[in-house]
Amino acid sequence: MSDMHITLWGTRGSIPVFGSDFMRHGGSTTCIEIEFDSPSEGTPERVVIDLGTGCVGLGRERDNWSNTLVLQTHLHWDHIQGFPFFAPLFRPDAKFEFWSVDRDQKTMREVLAEQMTAPTFPVPIDILPADLTFKSLKQKGSQTIGELTIMWDEVWHPSGSTMWRLEYRGSSFVFTGDVELRQGSFDTVKHMACDADVLLMDAQYFPEEYATREGWGHSTPLDALDVADQANVGHLILTHHDPSHTDDRLAQKLRLARRLAPAGLTVDLAFDRMTLTLGTEEAVPYAS
Repeated sequence: MSDMHITLWGTRGSIPVFGSDFMRHGGSTTCIEIEFDSPSEGTPERVVIDLGTGCVGLGRERDNWSNTLVLQTHLHWDHIQGFPFFAPLFRPDAKFEFWSVDRDQKTMREVLAEQMTAPTFPVPIDILPADLTFKSLKQKGSQTIGELTIMWDEVWHPSGSTMWRLEYRGSSFVFTGDVELRQGSFDTVKHMACDADVLLMDAQYFPEEYATREGWGHSTPLDALDVADQANVGHLILTHHDPSHTDDRLAQKLRLARRLAPAGLTVDLAFDRMTLTLGTEEAVPYAS
């Protein structure tokens, strides 16, 4: 069995943050990279989910961009704001295919082009040297590319958001994207995450914070534990950290989640440059 390697390049929600209070978990906004050992013909060499500021570091540290698939959860600014500074876009040997559901009657390309239009950015999308292809998706679907199967479904978030499931040679990775389970997405997430090796889930708010943020589009650790338990997930990782949550505050969130976790469920907090390997023995570095 070959491996699926996952790196979290950005795990913060809303805005990037920096400073001594954010050293452990980091401050870049959402970006996930998935690579595959010995991919067969037709399988992408790399999948990237979301283009928050975390993609800037990803673009600097990887060399081969000849066959990359980008899956976008939604088009809020914190999930696309790294795109204009993504170095591989300026390489003529780079090739990308972008998949996204249209949002508010606009395609992903239209939204990216708008943020790269004067006076907000000096380089328009039309002159980028990389080969860029955009595909608009229906809200729910699945597709197999080589040995990689990708499934997606719509979850509740202002203007909508896409949840993704990737399966490769018997391993499964699920990312909820931004989701508020209590607005009606519980069954969708439960179904999509069923028996997943890893569920990476939005759990931005503490339970006491959620009371004044209902309808904002995000969930709590208690929501994540509940759906992971019912979906028989092996490993739950909480992400989309609130920009006001320092490392000490996030440590409190982890203690809460681990204390309430059902038996057999491994729980961690996401942090920038966290790595996971699925397919053999999963390894997740974490300084608790």
